[in-house]
Amino acid sequence: MSPGHEEGRPRQESGSVSSTTQHGTAPDDIALLAHPRTAYRPTPLQRAKRFRRTNDQINTLDEAIVTAVSTERPVTLRGVFYRVVSAGAADKSEAGYQAVGRRLLALRRDGGVPYSWITDGSRLIYKPESWGHHDQMLEDAASSYRRALWHDQAVEVIVISEKDAISGVISPITYQWDVELAITRGYSSETFTHSIAQTIIDNTAYGKTTYVYQLGDHDPSGVDAWRDFQAKVLTFAPDADVVFQRLAVTPEQIEQYVLPTRPTKRTDTRSAGFEGESVEVDALPPTVLRSILQTAIEQHIDPRALELTYSVQASERDVLTSLIGGAR
Repeated sequence: MSPGHEEGRPRQESGSVSSTTQHGTAPDDIALLAHPRTAYRPTPLQRAKRFRRTNDQINTLDEAIVTAVSTERPVTLRGVFYRVVSAGAADKSEAGYQAVGRRLLALRRDGGVPYSWITDGSRLIYKPESWGHHDQMLEDAASSYRRALWHDQAVEVIVISEKDAISGVISPITYQWDVELAITRGYSSETFTHSIAQTIIDNTAYGKTTYVYQLGDHDPSGVDAWRDFQAKVLTFAPDADVVFQRLAVTPEQIEQYVLPTRPTKRTDTRSAGFEGESVEVDALPPTVLRSILQTAIEQHIDPRALELTYSVQASERDVLTSLIGGAR
């Protein structure tokens, strides 16, 4: 599948010394119709014929989609699919995935599902910040100013996501806590890992431990990509004070949340030591994923230091506000 689709693991980045495989990528709801490829690649015997649903079946599917989205928003298309499968309203198959995509698109176009409730982290818009007047810039600066939250904390936290597609699902948490969110898209390049390692080295120089938390697929390549990432970082920063932890997906979470699985690709050279079926990080309910991440971050927060940060932040915002209308 092409790297332009909503989710998945693109080809190995330039400069990486590790080999990688390209996972299937999930299209977003519009691309789904233009490029009918899905996360499932059944054999010809498994590929089911498309059938026409009755009005009752469509209504049942629509209700499951609306319930999933309203409960888990913001959520990806693939995340909606997993919630609908868990609710028993769609089959865990190519046909089921396509049906959810079509109905979700229809519901969004009809106004039944707000567009803002679906996130697509793989497509970005770049534009330099600009203002119509310097007072407008000062107003924006005053209202959006944030003092570095971790400046007064004893540690630093970095969150690594294997998939850019779930960035919109977890970014509300990383934004709230002023945490760096890095996207690896599968295996990491030398350039990327060197950058992360340098941050960890700088934190160590300031006497801080860096906690690196990761979210990724439970499959041979996903697990191995996390191992590879850690090895590369430690090559650049062998003496750094750093703790690595995989937050999701874990075997315990698969059992606890009864997550939908998919067959592990035994053709993957990394599958030799991998046990059981595979599970995508998207299979975790977004509310659960955000809760797991929030708990991991909040455990490192010193309440007194946080209160001081917010107090100074409010004072500095007042200073910026006082400049509005006075700069000529």
